[in-house]
Amino acid sequence: MGTKLFVGNLSYAITELELREAFSQEGRTVQSVRIALDRETQRPRGFAFIEVATDADADSAIKQWNGVMLSGRNVFVEKAQERKPGDPRPAPRPRPGGFGGPPGAGGPPRGPGGPRPGGFGGAPGGFRGGPRYPVASATVDKEEGRRRAARPEKRADAKKRPGEGRPKEEDRERGKWRWDGNDDY
Repeated sequence: MGTKLFVGNLSYAITELELREAFSQEGRTVQSVRIALDRETQRPRGFAFIEVATDADADSAIKQWNGVMLSGRNVFVEKAQERKPGDPRPAPRPRPGGFGGPPGAGGPPRGPGGPRPGGFGGAPGGFRGGPRYPVASATVDKEEGRRRAARPEKRADAKKRPGEGRPKEEDRERGKWRWDGNDDY
């Protein structure tokens, strides 16, 4: 019995014959090739198991093909882990980039501009930075304070025109306050 290799990130259009030809280069003996298929759709799942004759053949195939482009995709090649039927699956290996995981993990930042400050739900990237409501221990942002003070509708020194705002307590009796003729609500 030979050594099994796991080949991941395969093109969905690749065939067993193409894999056999690629891995039998340099005199390696390929005993079997099995592309994993989806149970329901019978379409390829993007990985395969290739059995080579010796450990030396397996090591040379890993050195030659791991991270190399095959049918338009960079393939991942490693020795397959033996698993008895019914045993739990092995833990997933860490992958560079992508979504999920702690911030900063998984390689360099992707996309234009790198990571964003703040975040939706406290995580980096995106929606809102900082607490929504001020917390007793939070320091007041001076710039935000200046913006609030500069709002004309919030100034204390601005005088209100008659008919604006709520009626005074003595004017709240029925018939004491009038409509000012403005249709804007």
